[in-house]
This record gives sequence, structure tokens and C-alpha cells, in this order.
Amino acid sequence: MTSKDQRRLTRLTLSDTSVGVIDIESGVEFAGEGRNLSTEGLSFLADMEPSIGADMQVVLRAKDPRLAPLRATLKVLRVTRAGEGKWDVSGTLRTSAMR
Repeated sequence: MTSKDQRRLTRLTLSDTSVGVIDIESGVEFAGEGRNLSTEGLSFLADMEPSIGADMQVVLRAKDPRLAPLRATLKVLRVTRAGEGKWDVSGTLRTSAMR
């Protein structure tokens, strides 16, 4: 059984979705590209390496203007290098709202 098979919830692949990120403690802002989303978690590709355990404010914006932005608080659980200057960031969603 692979780790993907062990996931409790279905993940939705995010395409053409930008992710705006603010580190709540430091106030540092950076951007990312959405990878996948579930009711409990989010994965995105970023140009900056956040700290594991950091709390982040995230805003997901689809290119389709009919879809409202999704705002959430994320606790970073995993950060892995995804190429030169890129990081795959995954975490648990704490709170979320569509606005």
C-alpha cells in the first residue's frame, strides 16, 4: 500500500490556482502555485522555504473569476526541495472561508 493509498480523504488537483502566503509570525509574504487540496490539507509549490511548524495565512485564487478566493490558516507539516529555488510545501488547514 502506498502513502497515497493511505490518505483518508480525496485530494483535488489544483491547476491554474495561485496561492498567496503570509507567515503569520514574521509577516513575510510570498507566492505559490496550487498543487492539491482536500478538506484537511493543502499542497503548493513555492519559491521560498517556510519553516516546518509555521502558521501561514493562505489565499487560493483560481484563474476562473466565477470562483471565489479561498482563505485559510495553514500549519506547515512538510517542506521538500522541488528543483532549483522551488519548494513543495504541504500542511494542515486549520480554518477556511470562501470570500
